[in-house]
Amino acid sequence: MYCHQCGRPIANGLTHCPRCNAPLPVADEIVKTDWEYAASTIAAKEAIIARLRRFIPPAIAQRIVEDHEQIRGERRDVTVVFVDAVGFTRLSLSLDAELVFNLVSDLLSRLAACVHRYGGMVDKFTGDGLMAVFGAPAAQENDAEMSVRAALDMLQAAAEFAPLARAQLGASSQVRIGINRGPVIAGVLSTAEQSSYTVIGDTVNLAARLESLATPGHVLVSASVHDQTQALFDYEPVKKLPVKGMDIPMEVYEVASSRASTASSRGMPGMTGAFLGRDRELGDLTQLLNTFVADRRGRLVAIAGEAGLGKSRLVQEWIATSATDGVTVWHGRGLPYAQGTGYGVFRSLLRDAIDGYGAPDAWYQHVSEPLRPFVQRVLGLPIRSGDDTAWEHLPPERISQLTTLAVREWLASEARRTPLVLILDDFHWADDLSQAMLQSLVGQISDMPVLICVIARPEPQLTLDLPAMASAEGRYIALAPLSEDDSRQLLSTLLDLDGFPEGTVQTILTRAEGNPFYIEEFVRMLIEQELVELHNERWRAVSTVALETLEFPTSLRGLMLARIDRLPENLRHLLQDAAVIGLQFDATLLGDVEYRLRRVEVINPMLERLEELDLLERRPLAGPSAYAFRHILTQETVYRSILRNERPDLHRTVAESIESLYADDLAPHTEVLALHYDRSRQREKALWYTLQSGIRAQHRFANRSAVDYYSRALQLSQHIEDASSARWQAAVGLGDVQQHVGENEDAISFYTAALEEQPLAPPNIRAEVMLKIGRAWDKLGSRDKAESWLKSAANEVERSGEHTPSIEAEIYNALGWLTLRSGDLSAAQALLMRAAELVDRTDDYDVLASILNRLGAVYFSRGEWQKAVEVVQRSLDIRERLGDVLGVARSSNNLGILKRDNGDWQGALQTYTRCLEAMRTIGDVEGEAMTLTNMGGVYTDLGEWDRAEECLRRSYDIAQHIANTYERAQANMNLGRLFLRKGELDRAETFVDTAISLYAQVGVSANPNVIDAYWLRGMLHLEQGNAEHAMEWSKRNYAVLREGTGVEDGESPEWGRYHQLVGRLALVQGQVEEATQHFERAKAIFRANRSPAEMARTSYWCAQAWLRADQAARAREELVEALGIFSSLGASADLDRTTQFLSGLDKATTVTHTKGGSR
Repeated sequence: MYCHQCGRPIANGLTHCPRCNAPLPVADEIVKTDWEYAASTIAAKEAIIARLRRFIPPAIAQRIVEDHEQIRGERRDVTVVFVDAVGFTRLSLSLDAELVFNLVSDLLSRLAACVHRYGGMVDKFTGDGLMAVFGAPAAQENDAEMSVRAALDMLQAAAEFAPLARAQLGASSQVRIGINRGPVIAGVLSTAEQSSYTVIGDTVNLAARLESLATPGHVLVSASVHDQTQALFDYEPVKKLPVKGMDIPMEVYEVASSRASTASSRGMPGMTGAFLGRDRELGDLTQLLNTFVADRRGRLVAIAGEAGLGKSRLVQEWIATSATDGVTVWHGRGLPYAQGTGYGVFRSLLRDAIDGYGAPDAWYQHVSEPLRPFVQRVLGLPIRSGDDTAWEHLPPERISQLTTLAVREWLASEARRTPLVLILDDFHWADDLSQAMLQSLVGQISDMPVLICVIARPEPQLTLDLPAMASAEGRYIALAPLSEDDSRQLLSTLLDLDGFPEGTVQTILTRAEGNPFYIEEFVRMLIEQELVELHNERWRAVSTVALETLEFPTSLRGLMLARIDRLPENLRHLLQDAAVIGLQFDATLLGDVEYRLRRVEVINPMLERLEELDLLERRPLAGPSAYAFRHILTQETVYRSILRNERPDLHRTVAESIESLYADDLAPHTEVLALHYDRSRQREKALWYTLQSGIRAQHRFANRSAVDYYSRALQLSQHIEDASSARWQAAVGLGDVQQHVGENEDAISFYTAALEEQPLAPPNIRAEVMLKIGRAWDKLGSRDKAESWLKSAANEVERSGEHTPSIEAEIYNALGWLTLRSGDLSAAQALLMRAAELVDRTDDYDVLASILNRLGAVYFSRGEWQKAVEVVQRSLDIRERLGDVLGVARSSNNLGILKRDNGDWQGALQTYTRCLEAMRTIGDVEGEAMTLTNMGGVYTDLGEWDRAEECLRRSYDIAQHIANTYERAQANMNLGRLFLRKGELDRAETFVDTAISLYAQVGVSANPNVIDAYWLRGMLHLEQGNAEHAMEWSKRNYAVLREGTGVEDGESPEWGRYHQLVGRLALVQGQVEEATQHFERAKAIFRANRSPAEMARTSYWCAQAWLRADQAARAREELVEALGIFSSLGASADLDRTTQFLSGLDKATTVTHTKGGSR
């Protein structure tokens, strides 16, 4: 309770105030009186603060009211500014006094605002000027700098005011300013009637005299101000001026301007250590860069090492000292709090590129229009309506692939102009998608002049094998600590060791353990404790006694904590709040946090000071108001210095600030909000944002992040009542991610748990989960369980009575695909047609494209080629509308296969050529190899051997480069087939045997390509005249055919080729009737499968069998039929051979038996 008369606190039980003897209220009035007194006190304080705000920054006003005891008389070092508006006194004698007064008031208000902007206090108004103080009553470590900045702003404010003064007074107005720094007596001067806070002393008098010496429109400062700010402002020395009250002339400086760039002057003078101990690494990197510029081949450089060892400094020196003329360098970096946001490293990299272009849309010329939305998504730019179709209809995996292709296209385009060096710093904080993109790009830049330099600490979250990725033509450098000699030499570039006790030097070197950052932090500690002074750009000891008795922290964190503890309270609080936000932060956000926590309205001066102390640094590439801790160890140490019980409230405040500042679009901040609300123990909000983060990660194909978020959501939901819906979402999300990465059994467990969690969930929602379970069982090879779950899903939809075409279509699509692979083509077609009808007129484009592709497979299997081409072409058109560049290229390749198998070889080549251009444009090397293989096959059939070999050799080289064993096997088999057709049997044997060996390594046995390889090996033995080995391989061919098809004698083209091989083998062995039977069987299979080329080749061999049976007429019929097919196809080699055979047959008068083994 308080006395209502004098305000003194009163203990309960008293009836009168001990101070003024005023009567106190009785017990039942106490509550009301206390409330009324508190309300009146608050109102009074707010009124006082409102009045004070006109003259004093709000933070200072708040302190005067709340803590007036601390602003009693005290000695302080402050900076004093005097400002005078020249000419107003003279004008007031000849013009209307009220008009002049109003104008002066307007001008002084503008000048006072400049003072407040930089944390100063208007001490008094001096008629047509004012006196301001920086550094009292609230201390500012950089008050000299703030005063000069305020003075420059006042000159600008006066210049903007001049036209108004000229219009109303007929004369211009200017101000002159004087600034001095030094000791004063600061406090409240008062009488019985009034009191005021002010400063007095010679420092004030000298500032006033400097103002009187300044010319209008200029600022004069004393030597003390100049010495503290010369790194930040340009000064013009003024000849020494006589100053009243001083015996000798005074050194005075005139402020010219604020420096355009102060980055080089930030930090403590003499704190730029020499670059030592890395000569070998620097030499390796320089040689590598020279090689890269010469051969223009892509490569990866990885530099790894613990924090503080100088990884980034090594790269800076490498780029700075190398001949980089004609080389473009882009920089990107990872951030610890951005790990869940996707493409964080590449976002900063591409933003750096855009800054270099100078125009925000200059990158358009480097990326084709269909892929631009994917780059915009990486950059966080808005996407025009209609351009975001892909995100609505394509699966996350495809979006991830297309995003990588878009970035690759940009890099390729830029690299065609000039070699490109990409610096990816702090990559140990890279998110999943950044890591996946790097891995993909490294495999695609071998023929591009792009050098990627990755800088990383050996952290567990970095899943890439950087040494292996850099092993080809790049370099992996693991930085070790500096040697003791190098450490001593580095220390000597910062400190003048001649005057240092050797024991102190040894302590620093021992504790630093070869870490350059640690050495620099020790020197900063000595500077801040004023144990050293700057002399000739090095720091020398002030007192050896003090150094010898100094207690050194035993760890780097202890050393840094000691620095932080010595900061003024306001700077320490600001630094701690920034550490809560993260390694990198926006000054606007931090400012909002400070106002919420401490009612601090201006933080820029404090940020500037922390930057000067090398604790913070600007990050202009991340945004105009972006800052970051100079080192992650600093941020971690500052954060750990906050009491654990204080952290939750700080995190909550940060989260609330983010929600307030970015309310219009919180999506980009979802992951950060999840983190802050989780750490603030606000579980409901943490759960919501964590779930949203999981969904965002899943949609970006960031699998590891998605698992982390969904798992955390499940944990949070256990502590919240009625969180069943959240548990459902998290379980289904985990199932989706696990299924995507191939962990199908785990996926089934999560899906089943979700169904158990919500037994009464809407049927269509449950049906969707059942569909996912069916797909998972299908991938595990359990057809029965897959079919059971898919049918259960269909039944669930029917039970719901709601029409959900998308889910129904996907169920029937999955059932159709399952049925197709079981061989029931009619049932499969019916299911797929039903699925297509459900989504044919909806916007479920990706689902429809998938259904059409599978219908194409049905028509292909049934020999209905034209229908197959039509539905595949329609699927292709849909993917083009979606902007699915990769899907278009792959579908084009499939369309080419259909045209080839349908006998339209020239049409197939045209399709393949367009497909190849697309694959190369988007950088899909695997797709490029696949297309080249198909083109090589067509050229082989056409008999254009050189073109065939060119395509197949290129495919072979790609397969070798990407180290894909299966693709290498494919490439070898296709080259073997080519050389078999050319008759180069030794070369054919080498490639075919290599292919068979590689297939064995992969572990495939009944794959169609393995079946073809065995067939090729048998044919090769026949051509070599080795019937016994041919028989052995024909048996192997039959065994894998039975395993693969599950029948004794099937109808697929592979069975047709088997009958070719066995027929030729029988012909060699003289079993003509058996040979004829096999050939006729093969022809029937090829005719049913619409394989005209293989049917014609079988007719060629069948003609030889008829000749052996002395049936020349039937032989001629076979040859004429084959001739017509080869002619229509353009198969020149087959056509020439068949023509020669038929010509010889027609000329012969006596037909003799020919050898069955001729080609």
